[in-house]
Amino acid sequence: MEETPPPLLGSNKPHLEKLTLGVTRILESSPGVTEVTIIEKAPAERHMISSWEQKNNCVLPEDLKNFYLMTNGFHMTWNVKLDEHTIPLGSMAINSISKLTQLNQSSLYSLPNAPTLADLEDDTQEA
Repeated sequence: MEETPPPLLGSNKPHLEKLTLGVTRILESSPGVTEVTIIEKAPAERHMISSWEQKNNCVLPEDLKNFYLMTNGFHMTWNVKLDEHTIPLGSMAINSISKLTQLNQSSLYSLPNAPTLADLEDDTQEA
């Protein structure tokens, strides 16, 4: 069972700013937005990543492995203040490695079968 550490404000950890692509800073400076919190999980262990790769017969990209070695996912939430009420507004989450699911790519739209500009109809010739 995963432990949930106490929520962090986004500006407390600079690496979280990078992980959220600056969304934390934007939210914290937006009028009406309150209680921007991030629950960050402890880093994954290398054997957890290797185990997932073996189980799914898939090699994860190095940047994703590095992400999980830095933090095993996170959950960010924010609220908005309307009149006297605080209303939950948004949520952004990246699952832990144990909840990562491999998606099977459809061959219909994968290269070389992807649609191109040549597949579009030319409406100018019909007039």
